[in-house]
Amino acid sequence: MTFGKRIKELRESKGLFLREVGAALELDNAFISKVENEERLLPRKHLEKLAEFLSVPIDELLVLWLSDKMIELLQNEPLAEQALKMTQKRLKQEVRKTN
Repeated sequence: MTFGKRIKELRESKGLFLREVGAALELDNAFISKVENEERLLPRKHLEKLAEFLSVPIDELLVLWLSDKMIELLQNEPLAEQALKMTQKRLKQEVRKTN
């Protein structure tokens, strides 16, 4: 599932209008529509407020947002899969260092 699809699903399940989500985030309705339709990615600074407004854990939204962000960055890269594998390995090493 993508971030935009999940936001739309949550909004509709709560009977909310685009304008209500837009008002809560102080963003234009058209922008929220583009986020839901996967034409734009919501700026990260709005995730916490959105999670609170939709009554969902921030982690749920953040995982989807990060996934979409990585796809946006790597979608046309021939070496994307190799880069992701290396990144995963490096992240595991960093976690070990901090523990």
